[in-house]
Amino acid sequence: MLGRKSFAAAALAVCCGSSLLGVPQAQARTAVSAAPAEAPAGREEGTLIARLSIPRIGLKAEVREGVGGSVLRRAVGHYPGTALPGQKGNTALFGHRTTWHRPFYKLDKMRRGDRIVLRAGRTSYVYKASSKRVIEPDDKRVLEPVPFKRNSAPDGRYVTLITCTPKGSDRYRLVVVGRLHHKKRIR
Repeated sequence: MLGRKSFAAAALAVCCGSSLLGVPQAQARTAVSAAPAEAPAGREEGTLIARLSIPRIGLKAEVREGVGGSVLRRAVGHYPGTALPGQKGNTALFGHRTTWHRPFYKLDKMRRGDRIVLRAGRTSYVYKASSKRVIEPDDKRVLEPVPFKRNSAPDGRYVTLITCTPKGSDRYRLVVVGRLHHKKRIR
C-alpha cells in the first residue's frame, strides 16, 4: 500500500502524464491503480461523487473517485482521502488540461470570487475562488486540510482544483482554491 506522499506523487504524475520525483510514468500508473485500497470503504475508484460546474469557464463535468488514468480520461478525479464536497477540510480535484476531455483547459481564466459549484446528491455547494497559483509538481501542501498550510487542522470547507501548466506541458501545477460560500438544497 502506498503512503500519502508517494500516492500524491504518483497521482500528480499521472494527472499530467509525466514522471515525477523520479517515478517513471509506468510505475506511477501502477501506483495510482492502487487507489481503491486508499479510498474509504464504500467508495470504489470511478464512483460518481458529484457534478462540477464553473460558469466563468463554461465547465460542466462529472467528478469521480480516484485519480487513476481510467478516471481522468472521462472525468475530474477526486483525490482519495480528501474531504467530500461540503465536508470540513479540502476537497482536492484533479483534471487534465490538454488531453482527453480537458476539463481544466481554461482554469487559468479563473478570478477571485468566481463560483465553483459541486452538486452532490440533492445539495449544491457553492464555493468562491479565493486564490490561484502555480506550484512545483512535488508540492503536496496542496492536499492539506487547509490548502498550503502544513499539518493544518480543517478550519473550513475548501475545494482545490489542480492541473498542469503551462498548456501542453507538465512542468508546473496550476492550482485554484475556493472556500465554501453557501449550500443550497435542491428539490
